[in-house]
Amino acid sequence: MKRPFALVIAMSAATMLTGDPAGAATPPAVPSAATVNFAVMRDGAQIGTNSIRFGHDGPDTTVQMVTHVKVGFAFLTLYQFDQTENELWADGRLLAMNSTTDDNGTIHHASAAAHGGKVVVECDGKLSAMPPSTIIPFSLWNPALVAQNVALDTRNGGLEPIRVTDRGEENILVQGRLRRAHHYQIMATFPQDVWYDDSGQLVRVELKGSDGSTILYRMV
Repeated sequence: MKRPFALVIAMSAATMLTGDPAGAATPPAVPSAATVNFAVMRDGAQIGTNSIRFGHDGPDTTVQMVTHVKVGFAFLTLYQFDQTENELWADGRLLAMNSTTDDNGTIHHASAAAHGGKVVVECDGKLSAMPPSTIIPFSLWNPALVAQNVALDTRNGGLEPIRVTDRGEENILVQGRLRRAHHYQIMATFPQDVWYDDSGQLVRVELKGSDGSTILYRMV
């Protein structure tokens, strides 16, 4: 069955082999809010939720992303997507990542751990990649993603090329109020548009489904 649409937030829906000119990882911009919640909308109707939770312990930062999506018709479930992803950061570098994804019945377990200047990535118990330690996940909460050209797919542990276009600043409606946000278009397997506010917090995601529907992550 063809997917009715594509999901990428794993927002913790792919990561980078290149960073700043010195090759160092870009420290993630962590929002002041402990939890950021989104309603997942499809052509104006809610089909799921996405939450991003941040924690701090000294120099360590933890990020957990949970996504639940279900598309149905009458009493039938046409598509379902569930993912939980956890990231551990210290001093601006990714130390570890693990995720469990149920993509319409296909289960994947992916993990990544920094070791000896590399990041060892495994998926479903098999080694999938060993990128440099500067790599970061394709997690849309992190605005450093838009400065990269390759990303780590948090669903299957693969390395995915990305191309980013800066669309400039816009006033968009967030939680019932106009907010100034920077708009970027990310071209990857599933092209999408993202908006970050002045603090670097993700406030909106939009993409087109394979059936032409509009998928929107609306901050609530």
